[in-house]
Amino acid sequence: MKKNPFTEKELKDFKSTLLEKKTRVLKEIQEHSDEAHHEADEPGDLVDMASELLEKELNLTLTEKEKEILNDIDEALERIAKKTFGICVDTGEVISKVRLKAIPEAKRTLEAQEAFDKIQREKRKRLLDSYK
Repeated sequence: MKKNPFTEKELKDFKSTLLEKKTRVLKEIQEHSDEAHHEADEPGDLVDMASELLEKELNLTLTEKEKEILNDIDEALERIAKKTFGICVDTGEVISKVRLKAIPEAKRTLEAQEAFDKIQREKRKRLLDSYK
C-alpha cells in the first residue's frame, strides 16, 4: 500500500468537507422523514393516495441512497483517522486529488470504481435473470 499522499492541512480540509456533507445529508434525511409524516396526516382521493405512495417509495429509495452516502462518509472519516485516506481500498493506488475534491468519500480510484460498478451490474443482472 502506498503512503498517504496528503499533508495534515489537506486531511483537515477533507475532514471538514466530509463533516459538512454529512450534516447536509442528515438534514435531507430529516426533511424526507418530516414530509412523509406530514403527508400521512392529509386525507385524499385514490389518485392522491396512489401519487403519495409512489412519492413515499421514491423517498425510501432516496433515504437508502442517503444512508449509503452517510456510511461512505463515515468510512472516509475513519480512513482519515487511520492515515489511509486517499488510498484505493481495492488496488492500494493513490486516488487523485481531483476525484477526492469532487467526491471526498471516494474509496476507489476511478478505474477501480468503474471495475467495481461493472461487477455489481453483472451480479444484479444475473440475480434478475435467475428470477425469470
